Amino acid sequence: MSKKLRHLYEQFQPNNYQLTLDIDKTNLKFKGVVVVTGKKVGRPSQRITLHQRDLRITSAKVIKHNKNDDQEIELSRILCHKSYDEVRLHSKDQLYAGNYTLELEFEGQITDSMLGIYPSKFEYEGKARTIIATQFESHYAREAFPCIDEPIAKATFDLTLTTDSKDVVLSNTPVSKQKTIANRTTTIFETTPKMSTYLLAFVTGPMHSVESKTKDGVIVRTWSSLARPKKELRYSVDEAVRVLEFFTKYFGVKYPLKKCDQVALPDFDAGAMENWGLITYREVALLSDPDNPSISSEQYISLVIAHELSHQWFGNLVTMKWWDDLWLNESFASIMEHIALDELHPSWRQWEFYTSTDVISTSNRDIYKDIQPVGVKVTDPELIDTLFDPSIVYAKGGRLLKMLREYIGEEAFRKGLNSYFKKHAYSNTSREDLWEAFSKSSNKNISKLMTPWIEQSGMPVVKINHQNNIISLSQKRFVLDEATNGTLWPIPLLASEDLSHELLSKATQNINHLKNSPILLNVNGSGHYFVEYEDQEDQEFLASSIANMTVDAVTRINLINDSLLLARGGTHSLLTTLKLISNCHQEDRDSVWALISRTLGYVLQLTEGHQATEDALKTLRIKLARDWYKKLGWEDQPRDNPNTKQLRHTMIAYMIAGEHKPAISEALGKYNRVSSITDIDAEIRPTILSSAVRYGSPDVIDKLIDEYQQASSEVQTDITSGLSSTKDPKVAHKVISKALGQDGFVRPQDIMRWMAMFLRNRHTRETIWEFMEQNWLWFEETLSKSKAFDFLPVYTANAMNDEKWQKRYHEFFEPKLDNKTLERNIKIGFADIEARVAWRKRDRQKIIDYFKLQH
Repeated sequence: MSKKLRHLYEQFQPNNYQLTLDIDKTNLKFKGVVVVTGKKVGRPSQRITLHQRDLRITSAKVIKHNKNDDQEIELSRILCHKSYDEVRLHSKDQLYAGNYTLELEFEGQITDSMLGIYPSKFEYEGKARTIIATQFESHYAREAFPCIDEPIAKATFDLTLTTDSKDVVLSNTPVSKQKTIANRTTTIFETTPKMSTYLLAFVTGPMHSVESKTKDGVIVRTWSSLARPKKELRYSVDEAVRVLEFFTKYFGVKYPLKKCDQVALPDFDAGAMENWGLITYREVALLSDPDNPSISSEQYISLVIAHELSHQWFGNLVTMKWWDDLWLNESFASIMEHIALDELHPSWRQWEFYTSTDVISTSNRDIYKDIQPVGVKVTDPELIDTLFDPSIVYAKGGRLLKMLREYIGEEAFRKGLNSYFKKHAYSNTSREDLWEAFSKSSNKNISKLMTPWIEQSGMPVVKINHQNNIISLSQKRFVLDEATNGTLWPIPLLASEDLSHELLSKATQNINHLKNSPILLNVNGSGHYFVEYEDQEDQEFLASSIANMTVDAVTRINLINDSLLLARGGTHSLLTTLKLISNCHQEDRDSVWALISRTLGYVLQLTEGHQATEDALKTLRIKLARDWYKKLGWEDQPRDNPNTKQLRHTMIAYMIAGEHKPAISEALGKYNRVSSITDIDAEIRPTILSSAVRYGSPDVIDKLIDEYQQASSEVQTDITSGLSSTKDPKVAHKVISKALGQDGFVRPQDIMRWMAMFLRNRHTRETIWEFMEQNWLWFEETLSKSKAFDFLPVYTANAMNDEKWQKRYHEFFEPKLDNKTLERNIKIGFADIEARVAWRKRDRQKIIDYFKLQH
C-alpha cells in the first residue's frame, strides 16, 4: 500500500547541522551526534519530526530558544516510525512556532547497498582494502543521520569525522582542523554553503590523487584507490579544469567553492554523483590509461565529468523544490555536457555523437502509452528513485532544452541562465522560475511553449506535404501500443528555410511557401518530434541526400532514425529503411554508422532463425564496409582524427560480423601476439576479444575469466563484451555460473551490463533467461535498491521478438507487477514485445523475399 507523502519541511526548517560521526571501518558501523538548529513552523503540536532510516536513536534533546532564555523541552517519548522513515520527538506540552535546537545521538550500520554510508572494496598488494563512501541522493542522507531529507530543506553543514589515522578523509569542503590520537584522526571540515541533504558527502580510505588548479584558483583533484596507478588520474583532472573554466564563463557565475574533488570508487551504483565539491564516480567513468587510450573511453569520461560539473550550478547552487522537477537538474546537465564538449573538443563533432545517442535513446523510448513525462508528480516516496529514467528525464529533457535554445537563440539562452542563477543562488526553484527567466531574456512566452512538452508524455510525428506552393502540416502523438489520442504540442518547425521560427500548434496547419527545393524540418534534430515526408519527390531527394552525403551528418542520422520509427509504427516497411542504408558504403562519419548498425540489428531481429537471410546480412555487412576496410586498414596512423580511428574500428567489426575470414584471422593473430590483453589497442579490444571467444581456442574463456578479476573497470567492460558474444550455450552457462549469483565474481554494480549483453545475443538468451528465473530472489536481494534493477524488464523485453518469448515474458513478469519500482517498465516491456511481434509479422517475409531476389 502506498505511503502518504509527508513534507516534514512544513513543520521544521533547519538552518544548520553540526554533525559528528565516528566511522568504524573494521566492524562496519558508525555512531554520531547531530545538533540541528532551525525553526518550527505551522500550527502548535506536541512533536517535532525528522527523517531517519535504520538508525538506533540513543538519546534526544529539544531546546526552545525564547526571546530572553533557552528552555529544554521535556520529551515524553522518542518514536522511530519505520514505515515513514521518521523519528518523532514527542513532548507533553504544546510546541509553538519559533527557533529550536535538536540534539540526537545515534548509531547505525555500514551496509553493502551502495546507499547511505557504504563500503567500497578493492585489493592492493595482496590485501583486502576498504574505502568508506556515501550516496545520499535521492533520500538516503536519513540513513546516516537524522535530518529533514527533502531538497527544499537547505542548510549549512559543519561536519566532523573520526576515522582511521592512515586513511585520507574528504568531504564537500576543505579541512579546517585535524587531530590524531593513537590510530584515530578527527577531522573538522569548513562549513558548507547552504545546500540540500542529498549533496552532503564524505569519502575515507586508502587513496591517492593528482592535482591541478583553475584560472580562478579552484583546486581540482582526482582520487582513486591505491590499486589504480596515478597516471590514470591525469586525464580526468585536466579535463575537469577545462570544463569548470568553460562553465564559469558560459554561465557568468563563478564556481562557488574553494575546491573540487573527484573520486573514482571501485563500488558505485550510479555512473556518478554530483555532491558539491566532492563528486563520486565509477572507475570506468573517471580513469583512463594514457599508455593505451581509447577515444570512446575519453569521450565518455569527458561527458560524465561535464555532466557532473554542470550540476555544481544546476542542482547544487540552484535546486528543485521537490523531485517533481528533478528534470531541472538532470535535463540541464544532459544538454550542458554536450554544449561544453562541443566547445572544448571540436574534432569530436559532439552534436553528431549526441544525435546518435541521446536523440536515439529518447525517441525510441518515448513511444509507449505508459511512459512517464519529463516532469512527474511524486506522491509516493518509494517511487522517487524510479524517476531517474535516462531516456526521459535526462535525454528527452535535454533535447527539449536544446529545442528551446535553438528557438530563442544562444544569446537569449545564456542571458536567461545567468539571470536564473543570480536570482535563485542557494535557494530552490520550480519550473516556472526558469520559464520566467527565459521569457524575459527572449521576449517570448516560454511557459506556454514548454509546459506541454514537460507535462505531457510522448512525442509527435509531423507529416509534411508540399503541393502548389502550400505546405500542409499535421501532428499527432506517435504511440506504438494504442490508438493515437488528441494530444497536441506547440512544435517549433526548425526548418531548413525561413520557417525556422514557425510553430505548429494545431492538429493541421497550412503555410504558403514557394517551392524551390524540398524543405527539411527539424534541422539539427533539436525538436522532439520526427517527420513523415509524404511527397514521393521529397522522399527520393532525402534518400539521395543520405547516400551521397549532401546533407550534414546530424541530418543523416536524424533522417535514418525517422525512417526506423516510421517502420516500427507500421507507416512503412523496415525494408524501406534497409534500402535506404544499403547504399551508404561511402558514409564517412562513424556516428552515422551507428544508425546503419541499428537498422541491420532490427533486420536481424525480425528475421532471426532464417539462415539464408542471416547469411545475406553478413554479405551486406561486408559489402558496406569493404571499401573503407581496405582504405583504413588495421593500424592507427599519426595524423588520424578521432572519427577516423573510430570508423576504422567500426569497419573491422563489420568485416568480422560478416565472417570475413582474413579479418577474423587478423583479429585472432592480434589476440595471440600479446602477452596481456591490456596491450591490445583499446579502441578495437572489444572486437578482438569477441573474435577470440567465437573463433579462438577453448582456453580463451578461462583466460578471460581469470583476467577479468584482476583487470581495470574499462578492461572488464571489454571482457564482458567478449565473453557474452559466444555462440556456444555451454560456454555461456559456464561463464554465467562463475560470474553471477551468490558466489559470482562480478560486482553488483556491473550485473545489469552482463544481463543486457547476454540477453542481446540470441545464442545465449535462453541460458541467461533460465539463470534469471532460477535466481530471481538473489537479484532482488542484491539489486533491489539499485536504479539499474528497475530496467531489467526493459533489457529483457528488448531481446524478445516472437510469441514464444512474449508468453514467457508475461508469465514471469506479470506476478511482479505489484513491485512498484518495476511496474512501469514491466508494462512498457509488454508493449515493446507486442509491437515487435506485430512488426515481425508485417515485415519478416518482405525482408526474406527481398534478399532472395538479390541472389
